[in-house]
Amino acid sequence: MQHLQPPKKILCIHDLSGLGRCSLSVILPVLSAMGHQVICLPTAVLSTHTGGLGQPARMENDTYGAAALDHYAQLDVTFDCIFSGYLATPAQAQLVQKAYTLWPDAYKIVDPAMGDHGKLYRSLSADIVSAMAQLARQADLILPNLTEAHLLLGVDQPEPTEWTRESAQNLADLLISICPSAIVTGIPMGKYLGYAGTGAERFVQKKLLLPRSYPGTGDLFAAVVTGLLLHGNALSAAADAAAAFVSECIQNTDPQADPRFGVWFEPQLNKLIFHA
Repeated sequence: MQHLQPPKKILCIHDLSGLGRCSLSVILPVLSAMGHQVICLPTAVLSTHTGGLGQPARMENDTYGAAALDHYAQLDVTFDCIFSGYLATPAQAQLVQKAYTLWPDAYKIVDPAMGDHGKLYRSLSADIVSAMAQLARQADLILPNLTEAHLLLGVDQPEPTEWTRESAQNLADLLISICPSAIVTGIPMGKYLGYAGTGAERFVQKKLLLPRSYPGTGDLFAAVVTGLLLHGNALSAAADAAAAFVSECIQNTDPQADPRFGVWFEPQLNKLIFHA
């Protein structure tokens, strides 16, 4: 008889948007399909994401998160991975810090979701940058987009025309001072979208940049990378597979559909199902 391995437990500290495919509404089904047990700890609950759907209704409760972590500790629950993302306030970084203290052996992944297109998200204050950078320094892997990488480093973002394979790798190398491994998404390299890794596996991978943009694709990419790493895949292989999956989801989304509602990833979930 085959002995099945228990699912890896992943503590996911992200926001939850009701409408619009992003954050926990993407992360939970993706990681579950990949055979992992997801424990959701919402940093904020929003009626929609903040990308063009008006002012969302918001529910924040800073006391819930700390109490939930205490409850898990009392139950002697252990986590294989702590995966954090959007933090509504700098104070919520303390929630992630608390999780790091309670489960120091967990693999720590930080998606520093705080900006895009060269700017900090309007819903966040400038002091979120230092709070996120502090978490990144304790992480095993960070997953910034191009804007977030420069925010973490405290440097200006170059114009897209300046990007080459060498400059992309130089940026990745700078991030070693913050975290031993990183994947930077959204590097414009001509007709390509670049992914740069640091640490033990240095690589620059190029994928065709499709002429459509959707919210939540970064969350989709990060979730697939996380799921594959916990199945033992190498970082470069996980990035390759995640990029291919996101690309396929975009191509299988009706181009006439409202892009604010994200990519149609649901019909593609069967391709992520992990067979023990």
